[in-house]
Amino acid sequence: MILLGFHGENMQNPYLDRLQSAAQKSTRPRFASALILVLLAHARDNGLIDASRAELAAAVDRSHAYPARNLARTERLIERQRDLDLQLLQLETSHANGHISYNQMRQARERAIDSFLKEVRSPTLANVSRVLNELVRGGLLSVRYIDALGEYHPVSARGRLAEYRLTPPNSFHLDRMPAAARQNQTSINETFSQQFLLNKQNHSVKSVPHAIQLDLL
Repeated sequence: MILLGFHGENMQNPYLDRLQSAAQKSTRPRFASALILVLLAHARDNGLIDASRAELAAAVDRSHAYPARNLARTERLIERQRDLDLQLLQLETSHANGHISYNQMRQARERAIDSFLKEVRSPTLANVSRVLNELVRGGLLSVRYIDALGEYHPVSARGRLAEYRLTPPNSFHLDRMPAAARQNQTSINETFSQQFLLNKQNHSVKSVPHAIQLDLL
């Protein structure tokens, strides 16, 4: 559930139109639209997305709505874990008996573990990564990777974290944002005040929502 406080064409987030257009071309447009709202909710003024892929996935995850599917997946993962344990044990036994070298065992272990991790990865996280890659290829997001020492790199590698940033639209839309935000806040306050007075006159004062609730999931 995303809370939005923007109303009207003048109050449109400058990134939103381009991102929504890209979402409609995505392989999963509804999921992409929901993820875009989460990206905007976590975007700083400079466009930096202040959230990891795992955090983005948690925000759009709907697995709780499908308990039977969750249970079936859990059972598959338990069985897959047993298969992996058996495979690793067989590799160690083969190495101990001299059938394979240490390097052969290590490479086979890494391949088996990498395959397992891909299978057990959250489906939502996989979809988030897919949509983010689509946005990067479309030029709507930029990405760089930071290592444990705080140094940035243009390509991913084990141990590096991805840092995403929204690609700025043209300066005209950015220049309008401060004034648009003030206009939007004034409009919202006036609307709430008018509704409050109307309800008071009708002797039916009710709480007024502070934002539109938008759920695209």
